[in-house]
Amino acid sequence: MTMTMKSWLGVIGVGLLVLSVGCTERAGIAPTELASNATVGGAATSSTSGEPTIIFWPDQTADPAVIWVQSGQSVLMVNNSSRYVSINSYNCTQFSSMGLQAGVSRHTMPFYPAGKRCDYFVWDKYPKTIFNGTVFVQ
Repeated sequence: MTMTMKSWLGVIGVGLLVLSVGCTERAGIAPTELASNATVGGAATSSTSGEPTIIFWPDQTADPAVIWVQSGQSVLMVNNSSRYVSINSYNCTQFSSMGLQAGVSRHTMPFYPAGKRCDYFVWDKYPKTIFNGTVFVQ
């Protein structure tokens, strides 16, 4: 009986290992990569050229206001305004917990699936919003 129990525990252990390795294929950005993009003081800029980037400017505009990303990609949000911003969305969780101090940049969560439309905004004073934009996932 003890041998059967050990065999089952071994099979379960191997199954969990295979499952956890398989789930890492679609893993997002490592925390160290997120931290390396954050800056404090001065204007934040993208550390990697060519990646999808949205910049919040002091005139309360987002540039670009509309952006297309590949499925599985994240977006670097750069706060070049002089205020703290809390990014919100009614239709996407990729912006969850996206608060940026002035002069700081940070990646969103990866966008899935292809064909998705993600609208985002920052509240100024309810109901006025600033930094409106859309991310389309290809």
